[in-house]
Amino acid sequence: MRVVVVGAGLAGLRASQQLTAAGADVVLVEGGVRPGGRVRTVRDVFTGGQYSESGAEWVDDHHHRMLELLDRFGVRTLGTGEQWTVIRRWLHHGGRLLDPAAIRTADPGIDEQFERFEAIVDAVTAGVIDANAPHLHPQAAEADAQSLQDVAERADLGELAAIFKRRDSQGEFAAEPRQVSLLFVAQQRAHQRDAAGDRTITAFRVEGGFSQVADGMAAELGDVVHFGETLTAVEQHADGVIVHTDRRTLDADHLVLACSLVPLRRVDFRTPMPEALHAAVHGLGYGTVTKTSVQWSARQWPAGYATTAGRAQRIYEPTADQPGDTGILMSYCGGDGGHEWATMPEGERIELAAAEMRSMHGLTAHALGGYSRAWSTEPRFGGSYSVYEPGQVTAFWSVLREPWGRVHLAGEHVAECTGYMEGALESGETVAARILAAG
Repeated sequence: MRVVVVGAGLAGLRASQQLTAAGADVVLVEGGVRPGGRVRTVRDVFTGGQYSESGAEWVDDHHHRMLELLDRFGVRTLGTGEQWTVIRRWLHHGGRLLDPAAIRTADPGIDEQFERFEAIVDAVTAGVIDANAPHLHPQAAEADAQSLQDVAERADLGELAAIFKRRDSQGEFAAEPRQVSLLFVAQQRAHQRDAAGDRTITAFRVEGGFSQVADGMAAELGDVVHFGETLTAVEQHADGVIVHTDRRTLDADHLVLACSLVPLRRVDFRTPMPEALHAAVHGLGYGTVTKTSVQWSARQWPAGYATTAGRAQRIYEPTADQPGDTGILMSYCGGDGGHEWATMPEGERIELAAAEMRSMHGLTAHALGGYSRAWSTEPRFGGSYSVYEPGQVTAFWSVLREPWGRVHLAGEHVAECTGYMEGALESGETVAARILAAG
């Protein structure tokens, strides 16, 4: 059995591993020159051996597939981990850096506002019996028609609570609250509930960066992987698939499209997609994260995440568990802010982030260098990760996860654990098992 896999991100690498281990003849084509996709550790612009993640940055303690790969390649998690809360540590507002006590002094009712918001989401989450089938929720259409902005309005959030909840949406879903389906949020909560139970989830960075995992997986596959080769057209018939790249034509029994849906919108599907699948591939939302890292000659900031009312959105230190006198601060912008930053040249983004970092923390240290990656402008990705917008769970969830004849989609956008490295791996395993069962 011959299988062509498109995309050497974690989904494509995992599917290829599973298929080759079962004896399939696999050709993995990747348009770029490196494995990993949206897993990309940056080292070369920093001094002292420090690094930061320009893409995926965290592994949760219940992401067993990813944790097994870390162990396999000898990659250690760092520190005690992070437990996500709405008020993570600091709020930069009105020219002041407020700690949690000062935030609650400024708005004594903020915790009650958060509770009202969470109660609305929890009520919908309770109806998601199967996190892999949110469209079967008894009020699926009603919940899917609502957005996180609708929830915020129903919860009657004040100014500070609204800032935090907007930053949560821009960070977790890389989109504005109006762009995120309430049913999708409930599905994500249900997945975490089923995977981790009632315990608090802890997320970890890793020593040396996550690119080590992608590099290790690609090295194991060897000459199965072909870099610098781009999919251009697809034809499908009863007995197989004809795959056209910018280098050659390949005949296959199955085709796995393990890439973002955005570049697929430019591929010539000479066998037309079914209408519902075409709508899903061309319509699914994608987040607009822009991550900007600046290295400083000294660490002159307090520990912990800082949410800001300014344009940088969230500022934190990815080198918190790395040695050295120097340190890196990261600006993480999603939603409208991520899109705005993506319109600027990289140097301008770095200068803007550095200026906000100086203002927030009163820095006198020197900026030593940095980078900025706007995933929405990367043509092979077109966004950071998927976000199901209002109405899209009921319309797109099932159709994206079903095979189209001998063509299969893989990637975080078709996983139960959507938006995570764990989901990419999950989707690769799901597709490989389906293909092997079909023969």
